[in-house]
Amino acid sequence: MTPLGRVALVLGLVLVAVAMIGGTVEVRAGQHACGSAVSAHTPTVDNARVASSAEGACDNKITGRRYLVGVIGIVGLGLALFGAYDHPRGQRRIL
Repeated sequence: MTPLGRVALVLGLVLVAVAMIGGTVEVRAGQHACGSAVSAHTPTVDNARVASSAEGACDNKITGRRYLVGVIGIVGLGLALFGAYDHPRGQRRIL
């Protein structure tokens, strides 16, 4: 494994860990707790008009968080795979 491969592997694993943590952190829309990107729930509000507005804001925030975490996770996985399979080009292995 080359030094570039090691760096890519470590950076990829760090990005995957960041994506996992980012998916479990609570999302808030103003004063309302929306849950996390993994387990979202409907905010509890007394007024029906405010509830609809809060639910829409929560849905938008949760969707954005899921998209961001997904992109970070896929990029991290790609980097980790690149780093794991990066070998010196000059050596040929014969079984």
